[in-house]
Amino acid sequence: MGEQEDVLEAFCLANRAMAMAARTKRPNDEPSWRLFQLAFVLLNLRGIADPTHPDHECAELIFFPTGGGKTEAYQGVIAFTLALRRLRARTAAHAGLGVAVILRYTLRLLTLDQLGRAAALVCPLESLRRKAPARPKLDWDRYRRQNPERVQWSSCRSLVVGRQDVQATS
Repeated sequence: MGEQEDVLEAFCLANRAMAMAARTKRPNDEPSWRLFQLAFVLLNLRGIADPTHPDHECAELIFFPTGGGKTEAYQGVIAFTLALRRLRARTAAHAGLGVAVILRYTLRLLTLDQLGRAAALVCPLESLRRKAPARPKLDWDRYRRQNPERVQWSSCRSLVVGRQDVQATS
């Protein structure tokens, strides 16, 4: 991770975003990783950072009891993936555009809960992107110029997290 500056920066951004999301959920607790969560994130970094890595040929299954922290484990990987993709946007063929992550849940109630938790992660990522001192690295201007009619920016403050009526307003 120390060899590639963008990988380290993406890891730091992901950790900041995860901490911000955790503080939203539990404002009185200090955010921390469980050992298996951190191990899962760290084991996946190389495979995400290197498009030629053999891990691109396999899928990961997280099996842990209810309430064990599976969501935070894969959200850490998602946060890293999104941050790295944004940092590499100017030099990548995909230009940072398109689908980076797909989440699928089989139970409707679980889907609504996970949507709220995903929104609670994406909002801190967006907040960090907007405040980044190296903003050109994380900027969306390229997408705005290519698709001006499709871009409607939502306020993260308008998301009602943790309820079934999660909605974003522009």
